[in-house]
Amino acid sequence: MRRKKLHLTWFGELISRNEPAGRLFRSDEVTEDLGFGESDKQINSQRLHIFYLIIFLILLVFLGRLFGLSVIEGAKNREKSENNRIQLVESEAERGKIFDREGRVIAYSQNTNFIEKDNSLQQITQDQAKELEKQGLAGENFEGEMGIIKQAVERKYLLGEAGAHVLGYTSSWQGVEDEEDLTVSKNQAIGRLGLEQTYNQFLTGKTGKKIIEVDTFGKKVSILGEEDSTSGRDIHLTIDSQLQKVVFDEVKNQANKSGSKRGAAVVQDVETGGILALVSVPAFDPGDIGKAVSNLDKPFFNRATQGNYPPGSIFKIVTALAGLETGVIDKNTEIEDVGEFELGGSKFSNWYFNQYGKKDGVIKIEKAIARSNDIYFYRVAEKTGLENIRKLTIKFGLGQKSGIDLPSEAVGLVPDEVWKKSAFGDNWYLGDTLHLGIGQGFLLATPVQMNVITSYIALGKLMKPYLVSKIDKGIDSQEVIISSKITAEDLVRSENLNIVRSGMRMACKTGGTGAPFFNANYAVGCKTGTAERELGNPHAWFTVYAPFDSPKIAVTVLIEDGGEGSKVAAPAAREIVDWWMVNRAK
Repeated sequence: MRRKKLHLTWFGELISRNEPAGRLFRSDEVTEDLGFGESDKQINSQRLHIFYLIIFLILLVFLGRLFGLSVIEGAKNREKSENNRIQLVESEAERGKIFDREGRVIAYSQNTNFIEKDNSLQQITQDQAKELEKQGLAGENFEGEMGIIKQAVERKYLLGEAGAHVLGYTSSWQGVEDEEDLTVSKNQAIGRLGLEQTYNQFLTGKTGKKIIEVDTFGKKVSILGEEDSTSGRDIHLTIDSQLQKVVFDEVKNQANKSGSKRGAAVVQDVETGGILALVSVPAFDPGDIGKAVSNLDKPFFNRATQGNYPPGSIFKIVTALAGLETGVIDKNTEIEDVGEFELGGSKFSNWYFNQYGKKDGVIKIEKAIARSNDIYFYRVAEKTGLENIRKLTIKFGLGQKSGIDLPSEAVGLVPDEVWKKSAFGDNWYLGDTLHLGIGQGFLLATPVQMNVITSYIALGKLMKPYLVSKIDKGIDSQEVIISSKITAEDLVRSENLNIVRSGMRMACKTGGTGAPFFNANYAVGCKTGTAERELGNPHAWFTVYAPFDSPKIAVTVLIEDGGEGSKVAAPAAREIVDWWMVNRAK
């Protein structure tokens, strides 16, 4: 019979059995039959040692990690575990209200309720939220069958687009750009543009806080501590919200008629400097800014405070005062309107000659202002000189911020020889001075800056423009009253100021350039401006103060690329002043 062998590993010995006989052999008896030698025994032993070594290393790594987690990082991990069980939840606070000068609310915050279920949100009313919580179906502090109730704070702007560039808007925390402000909470809306940005720290409330306990699934179990949110501080403006709407509508209407669709206007209380209305078009809806993002006409750009424009002929009132103050002209100085003349190969002409081929003849300063005669002011600028015009211009506040409490105000430009050499590598010529004298060339100003000058002409006081008159007290803060501020007085002699006033009064009478005011049943002082450009339509300007004998307001309107000031900007100013005379003049 053939022997069949069965191999078993048993306590390190190899055993063989003859199945039919049931006889067992030790390994040393069957070595030759199995073909195993001493070398095979050594290999099996080595593999066993390697296996034991691997098991040992795995246990060593496991024990080392366990030691690190429990001993070295034990305190830190226990804190993480506790934080996973206890969470701090912040709730957004309502921002302060914004009131106009008459106490009308024009911006406020409103809590809105939502129910969240499976990552979807549905708005619900306050009554619905209370009913769901009462029935245990959903709650702010627990998740029920219907989900969990959440609150959000929405900002409401009652003036819409009309108040956009005064008020600005709010948005959520934007990460990197807001990280530098340590007072900013990620759960609080942040003011962008306008007064929302300037007075953000006052308007921002204090976030509410809840310490809640959660289960292993992250659901609320109980509230361990709670601190209610505190609303921000209310602010009160110098703005007349009703006038603001009128001004916005009129400027928008004229800008659209002209085809440019761009413009700005400022209405200022000449006695205090308080801004009664300030608009820029196009504008945006502060409650839904997304609609305006793609508008190429820059609706977020505040043309009233950030737009740099050549002021054109409304600057002639400064040139007139500079000439009178230096004594190169007086009330009776006569200059002939020759239509046009040549200087250095360039022609300098009057608008009346260009359009109608006519001349104003020999005129004095008052009629020159009323007729906006370019020839007269070229000659005045030539006699007065760059330095004298420039000094008075800077005294009036051009080339510097007016100080209005809105962000990113432009400074404009009052050029001189050094500036031109630096900017263009060229010398300053007499022709540059002549252009400066009529508000052209390199001179730049904002509508707010020019309106401040008109306000000075009205009362003889240079007032700082401002928008916020009062900030209500907070929990730990007192009420803040912001008073008017006179930045300069007696910049020119009263007799010279009266000469310019007389010329501005004549400008809005028959024979002047302010045609829309010819039939007004009240008297004003005004000046038209048409700022020419190398390409495109000129900017249309108009500035006016009213009433003439007892000035209360100064108004400046700009229609960007609009055309002639008397035809485009003046009609809007007339509507604005008409409304004020009927509804506010006393």
